Amino acid sequence: MDTHQQRLVRGSRRLAFVFSVLFWAGVLWVFSDAIWRPLKVFVAAQGSPAASAGGAALARAVLAQTPTFALMGALWTAIGLFNRFAQGEALTAASGRSLSRIGGWFIASAIASGLFSDVPAMPAMRAMTMPPAIDAELVLCCVGAALVLLGRAFSAAAAIKAEHDQIV
Repeated sequence: MDTHQQRLVRGSRRLAFVFSVLFWAGVLWVFSDAIWRPLKVFVAAQGSPAASAGGAALARAVLAQTPTFALMGALWTAIGLFNRFAQGEALTAASGRSLSRIGGWFIASAIASGLFSDVPAMPAMRAMTMPPAIDAELVLCCVGAALVLLGRAFSAAAAIKAEHDQIV
């Protein structure tokens, strides 16, 4: 019969793998679809009067992807968190800090999306928000804040566990 620890390790390995695939697919997508075209125009325009327009288009493309970069940072941090879980380090202060960092990345993505709102950076997220009054940025901020608080609670629980282990 499986123990809770063994199921946590197996599930964490699977999630780390899935998040790794999503991360690298995101890297490929951001570079190929969002940055490659403006970069190609910028490089092709070098030495001509259109070079500054190509540079501006490249800068806009990179800035428009800032929310995506932040979400990829959250994925990268989650990969590390689930790898830690897969090694059996479930209730540690480092895991709590990782959860808080993931929440911080979500909040950063929401802020970046609000700052660069001329290009909808997350159309899939926007399509999923059911009441139109609830915006994707608000959802990301709320989820991010909840993860930050959960990470702090996780760190506090790890500290209590460490105290308990010293007593016992």
